[in-house]
This record gives sequence, C-alpha cells and structure tokens, in this order.
Amino acid sequence: MLIRKPAGAGQFYEADAGKLRKEVDSYLKAVRPLKERVLGVLAPHAGYAYSGATAGAAFAFLKEIDYDSVVMIGTGHTQAVEGAAIMSEGFFETPLGRVEIDSDLARVLLASSKLFEDRPSAHAREHSVEVELPFLQALGKDFKLMPVVANTVDIKTLEEIGRRIGNAVMGRKTVICVSSDLSHYPPGDIAERSDLALIEAFRTSVRNGDMAYFGLANDLLLEKSKYYMDTAACGYAAMVIGAAACLELGAADFELIKYTHSGRISGDEARVVGYGAGLFTQGGSPAPRVLGRELQKELLALARKSIEGRLRKKSFELPLSSHPELNQPAAVFVTLNKDGALRGCIGTMTPRQLLSDAVAAFAAASAFEDPRFGPLSSDELASVKIEISVLSPLRRVGSWEEVVEGQHGVYVRKGRSGGTYLPQVWEHFKSREEFLTSLCLEKAGINAGAWKEKSTALYVYTVDSFEEK
Repeated sequence: MLIRKPAGAGQFYEADAGKLRKEVDSYLKAVRPLKERVLGVLAPHAGYAYSGATAGAAFAFLKEIDYDSVVMIGTGHTQAVEGAAIMSEGFFETPLGRVEIDSDLARVLLASSKLFEDRPSAHAREHSVEVELPFLQALGKDFKLMPVVANTVDIKTLEEIGRRIGNAVMGRKTVICVSSDLSHYPPGDIAERSDLALIEAFRTSVRNGDMAYFGLANDLLLEKSKYYMDTAACGYAAMVIGAAACLELGAADFELIKYTHSGRISGDEARVVGYGAGLFTQGGSPAPRVLGRELQKELLALARKSIEGRLRKKSFELPLSSHPELNQPAAVFVTLNKDGALRGCIGTMTPRQLLSDAVAAFAAASAFEDPRFGPLSSDELASVKIEISVLSPLRRVGSWEEVVEGQHGVYVRKGRSGGTYLPQVWEHFKSREEFLTSLCLEKAGINAGAWKEKSTALYVYTVDSFEEK
C-alpha cells in the first residue's frame, strides 16, 4: 500500500498534530451565507505563518457543503509534467491522519485521456497539494482525495485537462480545490497591483467561459513587471485547470474573498509573494463592469498626455496602475474629433496591451498615424476632443438572432476578411438586418447576406465609451 508521507510538515506547517489542529482551527472562521452554490475554492499554498489565514478563509466556505471527494489541483514544483500527474491508489498522510486516494476517480481520469498519467514521484516532494489537506481534515468530513499537479503553460492542454476533470466528477459529490500563490518576489506595491489585476482578469475569464483572457493577462502583467517578479501566478496551470473544471460543472463567477502578501505579515516589502483566496460559484447574473467617472477622467488625461508627449518628442513608460481595472487586457479605440468632425481614429478589436498602455498607444496613433489625415499639429491640439471606447472581450454567438439591437457592437469575420461596427453605429440604421448587411458589405468587404451564413463568424461585445467635456 502506497503511503505518501508528509514532505512539508515542520517546514510549511506544524509537525505536531495538536499544534497543527489548533492553528488550522484558528483560520477556519465563520463565513457569511451565500446564495450561490460553491463548486470550488482557490487557496494559497505557502507556509501557514504567511498564507494560512488566507487559505482558511477559502476552506471555511466548505463547512456547509456536502462532498465525499476532493480534487486538489496544485502546482508541480519538483518535476516537469506534460499534462497532469495524479496518484491512482494509496494514501496522503499529514500529522492529522491519512486521506485515501479516490482510486475510482483515478481510473476514470486515466481512461479519459492520455493527458493524465499515474506518477506518484511528481507528488513525493511536492507541497502544493499537501499543505491544503490539514484544512480539509480539520473540517471533519470523510472524503477521498484526487491529487493533481501540472505545470505546462499550454492553455489548450490545461483547459482540456480541466474539462476532463469536470466531466469525470459530474454527478458526484465532489469539490474542486485550486492550490496557487500569486506573484513571486516583487516589491509589495507591485505585487498588490499585479495580483489584484490578475484576479480581476481571472474573474472575467470565468464569467466569459474563456481562459485565454486570463492567459493574456498573465503574460502582459509578467512582461510589464519582468524586472521585478519571477511569475504573476506560480499556480497558473492549476488555476486554468481548476477554472475549466468548474466551468464544466456550471460555474458562472469567481469571487476574491481575501488577499494579502507576505510583506504585510513580515513587515519586509522588498521581495514578497502574493496570496489570494476565492470561490467558484454557480448561479447569479453578473453585470458587466464599467469604468467609473474618475477612471474615465484618468484615461482621458493619459490619452492627451500621450499626444502631447509625441508632439514634444518625449516618450514615457507607464507603471502598473493602482486601479486593477486599468491593468486589464483591453481592446480600445481612441477617436479624435475637431469642430464636430472626425480627426483620427485608431484601435484594435483584439486585446494586446493592458488598458492604460493601449489608451496611450492608440491616442498617439490616432493623432499621428491615421492614414486618412495628416499628423496632428501643436496648434490643433487645444481644439481636439478625445473619445475613448473600451470594448468588452469578444463573445462568439451561434446566430445573428443573438445580436441585441442598440446594445451590442458586432465583429464579423469570413475567411480573411472582417470588420466591426461599434454600438454607436446603431443610430444610423432602422433594423438589425440593415445594420448587419451594411457591416458585411461596406465595412468587412464580404457579401451583403454573409451574416446569415453558417460559415461566417459573428462576435458581439459591449462598449464603455466616454469623451472629454
């Protein structure tokens, strides 16, 4: 019988059972009632002195949930794994006792895809699963464990692993647990800005059912702070797998319930690690978020500053914003109007930059690179009004009938041709049919009725549009 002995006891958490139980119980505090059903949790996996209270905030929500199996998805720190490494039999041991491996679920996963491999060696010295178990054991429920570790960065592979897990536990009394810390080793202020922005992007991805947005946010935030931090989320793979599994089970939202970083606890903010706790929930109708007036004013001022900088031939680099909303990947159009007429407009349908960076870049491009106009002069700047349109992530629809008149912007693509109309364009058309026909024929350069054809891809989005007064 395989017994996976504790590797982190005495290092990440107390080795003495009595002391460990007392510490864990202190972290499992009473929680507020939820209307939505909890399908899974996100918890950090660092030493309890740093992340125990944050992890406990997540696991405490499992007190009232009926489950007899836990899929614990962790980061593979010790061995490279192409897909997902699991254990098919035996026990995981902590100072609080042994937890039996869910061999039946293991058989289902191994039979479902070659992405799963039975590799106990990937778990032998790995702490990311182990450190979460005392919290579950302290809850007093009888459960079996399916330990999973992964570290590939291929998002399609990770999503497929997650979907397989979701399908395998469908109909079972199972909860999904994701074990992940956030940023590693930036200064405290950088950690907080990056971590809260990444979690916001994670929530957006769960709401939209598409983890690619989270993947882009991870890449952009890491690139933005590459001189400060090693990773934006050490459990990136686990987070994608866990979210995909919960989405398969019907998750509609993710909520951050507690955040901290090691510097807040140690007092040393020079090099910190970020920790977040959150819930994957089912039900509810999350409303799309829009920027408040103060953030709109900040972006408009940034756009004008960017244009002024180009006129003076002075470049500047933007730090991460203190507002998570401005550190999200965003598709943006910046429009310049002069005396009520268009003076320039450039943007993108596909997010490739964080929102602040995109606004600065496209403001300058609209002023100096729109081929329909000459470069903006210093004399013109005072008479130009700036408008910014921030697009929500694109969502593909199955039929033109899902397009909501007056609300949705629409992006159409057929073959290599494509084009879009922003929601503001609806005012020029009497019907949805006229809008879509003009979009195809006059903007995308495809046949007028392409919007009715199955071979044509239709995407919808909303726009948060605002301008200088």
